[in-house]
Amino acid sequence: MVRKLVIFLILLGVQASAWAQEGQVVRGEVVDAVTQAPLPGASVVVLNSDPQLGTITDENGKFRLWDIQPGRYNLLVSFIGYENYLFREVLVGSGKEIVLKAALQELTEQLEEVKIVARTSKEQPLNTMATISARQLSVEEANRYAGGYDDPARLAGSFAGVASEIGNNGIVVRGNSPRNLLWCMEGVEIANPTHFANVIAFGAGGITALSSHMLANSDFYTGAFPAEYGNALSGVFDVRLRNGNNETYEHAFKAGVTGLDFSSEGPLKKGGASYLFNYRYSTYALLGSLIPEEAGDIGYQDFSFKLNFPTKRMGNFTLWGIGALDDQERDPLEDQSEWETVQDKEGYALDLATGAIGLTHKVLFNQTTYLHTTLAASGNRIETVYDELDEGMDLQPKERVNNNTSKYTFTSTLNHKFGVHHANRTGVVVNRHHYNVDNRETVVLGEPLVVFADEEGDASSVQAYSQSMVNLSTQVKLNLGVHLHYFSLNDEVSVEPRVGLKWQFNPNQSLGFAYGLNSRIEMIGFYMARQQTDNGIIQPNKGLKMTKAHHWGLAYDINLNRNTRLKIEPYFQYLYDVPVVPDSYFSLQNLEMDWFFNETLVNDGTGTNLGVDFTLEHFLTNGFYYLATASLFDSRYKGGDGIERNSLYNKNYLLNLLAGKEWQLGKNDANTLSLNGRMTWMGGDRYTPLLVDESMASGELTYDYSRAYTKQEDPALVVSFSLSYRKNKPKHASIWSFHLLNALGNEEYRDYEFNLQNGRPEKQFDRIVVPNLSYKIEF
Repeated sequence: MVRKLVIFLILLGVQASAWAQEGQVVRGEVVDAVTQAPLPGASVVVLNSDPQLGTITDENGKFRLWDIQPGRYNLLVSFIGYENYLFREVLVGSGKEIVLKAALQELTEQLEEVKIVARTSKEQPLNTMATISARQLSVEEANRYAGGYDDPARLAGSFAGVASEIGNNGIVVRGNSPRNLLWCMEGVEIANPTHFANVIAFGAGGITALSSHMLANSDFYTGAFPAEYGNALSGVFDVRLRNGNNETYEHAFKAGVTGLDFSSEGPLKKGGASYLFNYRYSTYALLGSLIPEEAGDIGYQDFSFKLNFPTKRMGNFTLWGIGALDDQERDPLEDQSEWETVQDKEGYALDLATGAIGLTHKVLFNQTTYLHTTLAASGNRIETVYDELDEGMDLQPKERVNNNTSKYTFTSTLNHKFGVHHANRTGVVVNRHHYNVDNRETVVLGEPLVVFADEEGDASSVQAYSQSMVNLSTQVKLNLGVHLHYFSLNDEVSVEPRVGLKWQFNPNQSLGFAYGLNSRIEMIGFYMARQQTDNGIIQPNKGLKMTKAHHWGLAYDINLNRNTRLKIEPYFQYLYDVPVVPDSYFSLQNLEMDWFFNETLVNDGTGTNLGVDFTLEHFLTNGFYYLATASLFDSRYKGGDGIERNSLYNKNYLLNLLAGKEWQLGKNDANTLSLNGRMTWMGGDRYTPLLVDESMASGELTYDYSRAYTKQEDPALVVSFSLSYRKNKPKHASIWSFHLLNALGNEEYRDYEFNLQNGRPEKQFDRIVVPNLSYKIEF
């Protein structure tokens, strides 16, 4: 009896101790990387834990670890016949469970246990068909890196081969226009998910409409991408949304200088269904003079969601969506003595909306085959009104833009694994486009607006692809595919081969090669441009062909040690069928922004991008990390006159250095202080010299287009940093953060404008310094 009482008291003490701990749940699933089939019996171990913590996956590939204290942990996942998988430096805190997914690569032949090297969760892209020029972007990085501003697009600017600006989040990949980037969400092409997209520059906006609360780890490509991606010339941003927590209700609220952010997730019913949504409302009114005066009053909001419905026999259904609303307005200055440039006497109002919604179904037929199908609708609306005060102080119409586009999409992909040596992915993408374009501008202030485009109609595009991954040996992998692209508006078909080869000649080093032919449809407004002739209205650009590009790339990748890797990627891109104006310097590849373009275009232009990218990365270890990237490149083009020139985006060199340090503070090291910095040094902006005397004589800006893009501003140095403190309480976590973008106040060249005070044309620059102090609570 005494012995039983002692045992009872010991157990009671152990249980009380467990209750006293404020541990967190870490759970997830382990699947085959190619088939997505669950792997039951896989081992999951928390490295360097004392006592050793670990578990194995159940029959559905699920695992669960209890009572994990706040901090960072490395988790090793292993399964017989598969490569080991390492989750590196997983941040565990109170307030939110940690849900992970490990996708394991099957070994082509069984190796001795001592030879099996763990592949870390961020070394390789999520897409197994990618060979080179691809990087996984983690949500944790998006929250941690300085200068990213919780914006995936801005974060991509720290990667090798990518240039970015302060005033917008356009992604310039290897000398290509931001317009040439493909945005995907849940495998479906969508419009640029950015607030104020195509207002600052085509393909760019102000800040992302994607909240980090919604994102799962995603892939970013800088060239020679797999055959499943079409309608892209420069790169691909394949954004994935995570599922909400299907067991526990969790919420987060954030308030900062730029606005409010609220998210919630949790189970919908028994059976694993879940919801996740995020809403943001923002205004830049509190930033005051830190924003350029001509920006006016800015406001935006966005909402995104994902509903997940797993079933026992019919597969998995998800309903997802994103929507963004933007408004911006500014009144002209009524005191003429305050007029310095034309912008001072202009007033404008902008009303923009973008969004996408999709229903996705994924079903695993067996352990080797799955079908992934999506029905989606997406759209974009841009309505702008510009007016200008005349000499009599009357407001005259100057510009009207009404650009409404929408698209209905059907995609379906069949993925089959024939065996350890061969897997195939074949699919189709069908788009039905609708457009309503009405763009007008005055030629002489006070006279009626001239119509540059006024068209409503429909068009279709169809893409089909098939790609195979072939393991030729334990060291050599071949990715081979083809992509077909058809556009009904010009009745053109593009056949695009893709190939990638990777040789892993030892566990720590590899060589890769990839080639791809790509094509891209231009913005609808360019096809609809109209001209008034003696014989009536004509539309000379309706038959424009798609712009195309060959892309070759090499890659050498070496793990210098367990925590550091070096990657070197030389590349060459040749663009052709580029729309240009005959006998002119002009090429559409250099056009940043112009809703009122109606020149006749022909597909006679070409372009080249030649360079080499370097990446040296030290993964977060013992609270410290760094990422150093450098790019040396030359971007050139030939316009309608056949003369080779620097392209607008030819900065020649880029250097990024990011680093950060974390300190564990408080009782049991439960809290985290984090300091992060980023320095970017890059070549200056290209511009065309101005003919000053001619401009002053005519009263209009007159450029020397024979020397287009020969001038270059001084090199730019941009420094940003962030500081955050996370405090973990039993039932919630609080995070104080301070971000400062462009701490040194670097100026960006905008253009020439007449100084109305002295009548001379002068260069205009923007200096944007953006501080953001915020408080966030997770509960």
